[in-house]
Amino acid sequence: MLFEILLALSAGILGVFLGSQITEGVLFVPYWKALSPKDFFALHQNYGKKIYQFFAPLTIAATLFPLSTLACGVMTDRSVPVSLILMGGFTVMFFSTYYLYFKRANRSFAEASISPEELPAELNRWANWHWGRTAFEFLAFVCSIVGLLNL
Repeated sequence: MLFEILLALSAGILGVFLGSQITEGVLFVPYWKALSPKDFFALHQNYGKKIYQFFAPLTIAATLFPLSTLACGVMTDRSVPVSLILMGGFTVMFFSTYYLYFKRANRSFAEASISPEELPAELNRWANWHWGRTAFEFLAFVCSIVGLLNL
């Protein structure tokens, strides 16, 4: 019963997280790219911490629930479907992007340590990493739904 509840919660939070990431990529990133460097850094100074406070708990929940689900399945000697092993793998992959790229990039935005000339290229790089991360989130979400359908 616990396993099934964790799996349903995993699918739910992965869906919410995926939706928030698509929203960020479709609405926020193009807006950020359209701003002048001065306006971007001012916006980030005012809202960067709020954006982090919104996304950090979602990211943590979207990581902990799927990994807890996988751990619960393994620890209860349950036959864990490949879809849930893949869900765990894709979860680790999207979470790792924070440490591989986003932590440094977001800090450089907060500190305005990027030159105005470098900012457009960095925002493009940020967007590419974001969509790569979102692809891993999508795959984790699909795997969670497959897992639910196979209960």
